[in-house]
Amino acid sequence: GVAALVKGLGIAALKQHDLIPTLEDACANGSPPSKQGALFAFELLCERLRLLFEPYVIVILPLLLKCFSDGSDHVRKAAHGAAKAIMKNLSQHGVKLVLPKILEALEDTAWRTKQAATQLLG
Repeated sequence: GVAALVKGLGIAALKQHDLIPTLEDACANGSPPSKQGALFAFELLCERLRLLFEPYVIVILPLLLKCFSDGSDHVRKAAHGAAKAIMKNLSQHGVKLVLPKILEALEDTAWRTKQAATQLLG
């Protein structure tokens, strides 16, 4: 899939083919299957690229947390899988960068987003 393509072509392929903005748009504005697909892509990119994908995690984390409040159970499950992969593959420096975004999410009005942020903290 997308993760294998990026791993084969190199991390620069994310920028060259505008993959992150496309996935972000699908995650923010798409139908439930589009959101689910984007979240699966984020999960696999994180699993396959590991530390190379870490700079993009800060960008996608707010969208990921919002997906925990989605009306579709499939989207919420995909968000859980992506969050698990992201947190598992973060370096110590990545945790320091992600922590402010997670703490911000604790102030969100949606209870599921707050719950997800709490779970991400450990």
